Amino acid sequence: MNIESILSKIKLFEELVIDSGLKRDLVDYIGAIAQSQNRNLIFMKDISEKVKTYFFVIENNSLASELKHILKDSEPFTSLDIINQIDEINNDPVLTAEEYFQKFYALLEKLNLKIDENLNEIKVAEKIFTKYATSDNLVEGQAEQALVSLVFKDLQSTGSLKEFSKALNRWNRTLLIYHTLLKSKSPEEISLVEIQNGSIDVIFNIDFDIAIDLTELITFGLKAYGAYLLLKSKVAKEFLSTYIGNKKLLKLEEDREILMLDNIKESIKTKALEQHKRKLKEDKAIEKTGVEKKIDEISNVITDHIIKGNEIKLLNAHEEVTEDGEEKISVVLREETAIVRERFKQLDDANKQLLLDKFTIIDEEPENKIPASASVSLVPTK
Repeated sequence: MNIESILSKIKLFEELVIDSGLKRDLVDYIGAIAQSQNRNLIFMKDISEKVKTYFFVIENNSLASELKHILKDSEPFTSLDIINQIDEINNDPVLTAEEYFQKFYALLEKLNLKIDENLNEIKVAEKIFTKYATSDNLVEGQAEQALVSLVFKDLQSTGSLKEFSKALNRWNRTLLIYHTLLKSKSPEEISLVEIQNGSIDVIFNIDFDIAIDLTELITFGLKAYGAYLLLKSKVAKEFLSTYIGNKKLLKLEEDREILMLDNIKESIKTKALEQHKRKLKEDKAIEKTGVEKKIDEISNVITDHIIKGNEIKLLNAHEEVTEDGEEKISVVLREETAIVRERFKQLDDANKQLLLDKFTIIDEEPENKIPASASVSLVPTK
């Protein structure tokens, strides 16, 4: 497995378990309910809901699958299925406060032990791989290159070699077009670093600046997608029920839904055009022909990718922070992906199919006339 990919997974564990406060709070919760005066159902159930909130975030960030890649000697703490176990305890109507305490306390103790085991193993791995990552960066001059990971989770893209090959070729062409939209300098060969199992994780090197802009572009599209999913949520439907059959209001909502659905792709097109115009001010030699067609093709591929539940990650832009000191764009991208994943779960089958019917790319253009210098290398880089 690629070293930067391993470090990215380790960082995710640290953010969601340590930096989030879960580990600290877990110890506090165990200490709190160990005191006899706190062993009442209201207090303990309140704590259980707080623990569940942490695990909803963990689940939506796919930490369980990431830990399977990096843990060899200990079982991931996510295997405890905490949310379901807590629900099982909370939904038992005959448990007394003392019985509830016994079950809940044992669960928290077991969880804390598992996290400690994972943390100890991860610390050892991080110490080793950080050293090698630093060495690699110095030797290979990675400052001008960024590692980007395309994560394919939908069976339509990965169910057969033919379809997977189409998806890779589509992204290969898209990255080339996107590069020409933002830079006059010809792109270097896009080297495939690694393909990982599980959900198929394709890791490759591209120009650093292009990777940053691509991350910004996809984050923008995810926000528009998340807004549409929020509109289709249960809460929004409950709000619509207050219209009580008012035809004008219902027509306005119908129109808004159509516009917000279209805006998933349109937002990406708008942002890509904005990026192109911004880069033109810095680099007058950027190709100006066929911009609208290029942007349309880019937006098609990105929209197809995200509405299927697939992801993209920026693995090694650790120092990238906004001028205002805001979160790293790689973190913002991950958080927006998690929001979309959570909201998508609430969508019914008919609306999921609507997204697929509207945005899935069906017909592939004839095998692309992509210059050899820009094609994906199927030989992993060293």
